[in-house]
Amino acid sequence: MPKKFAKQYFKTLKEIIMSFNLLETIQKNLGYSALTKIDPNTAEIKIAADGYNPHNISQAAIPAVLISMYKYTRGNEGAEEILCGDISTNWLKIFLHSGKDEAIVKVAEYANVSSETASAEMEKIAEEAVKIIRGTNPLTANDVKDFLAAEKDNVLLYLPTALQMGNLLNDNTLDDSTHKMEGPVSSLMNAIGNIFSGGVVEEEADKRK
Repeated sequence: MPKKFAKQYFKTLKEIIMSFNLLETIQKNLGYSALTKIDPNTAEIKIAADGYNPHNISQAAIPAVLISMYKYTRGNEGAEEILCGDISTNWLKIFLHSGKDEAIVKVAEYANVSSETASAEMEKIAEEAVKIIRGTNPLTANDVKDFLAAEKDNVLLYLPTALQMGNLLNDNTLDDSTHKMEGPVSSLMNAIGNIFSGGVVEEEADKRK
């Protein structure tokens, strides 16, 4: 890759990463209602004044699928699969492996829907997420890893603690109420957590520019 083009590419990629909201894009593309952030004090969803019922399929399924996708792409092999694997792959099975059925049951119980409904929606969300990421034109597995690492903290703001995805994915930091907070203190704690859980390290990103 020519040096001039490489600099422009990384600048464009960084701009995309900084401005993108994968969770919101999926919600809008698939016609779901807007998600509600978790109250870090209660680990529950703040119910709106208009009586909005938070226990819907999108509230559970979108962040559950995306955080599974994030964990799957911490390894180069997983990120490479997202980059150039068969688009018709059963992505939910790929992300969760043997934990797929358990995740489906957790989402179904939370949303008060059947396991069949939860499975169909989660698979649809997983496929849409892959399509969206490929639509940003990543060139390498590292691009995919960086993209999802940048999305992690936003996804956790909406991930219902009741799903216990941290236990399922062997990463207890995902259910930590610190990640449901916003502000400078939370940003510092999340940054530290990202380092230990395989998130983006700015110095490494700079080396690739």
